[in-house]
Amino acid sequence: MAKISKASGDGVFAVLPLRDIVVFPHMIVPLFVGREKSIKALEEVMGQEKQILLATQMNAADDDPEPDAIFDIGTLANVLQLLK
Repeated sequence: MAKISKASGDGVFAVLPLRDIVVFPHMIVPLFVGREKSIKALEEVMGQEKQILLATQMNAADDDPEPDAIFDIGTLANVLQLLK
C-alpha cells in the first residue's frame, strides 16, 4: 500500500507495479496481471473504491519488486472492469 496526498485529501491506496509501461492520467489501458500480489490488490480495490496506484517498476524482469525498485511517481487509476 502507498500513502499519497491528492487535492481532495489524504489516502492510502494499493500499488500495482507495472512492467515496461507508463500510464498517464485519462488513458484507458488493458492490463494483464499475473502476479499473486497484484491479483490480490486488484480484488481488494474492486470491493471498495476501485482506485489503485499504477507505478512502473525500474526493472521489468523483477518478479517481486521491493518498494525502492518502483518509481516514486505513478498514476491513481480507476479500475473499470476486472476479468478473470
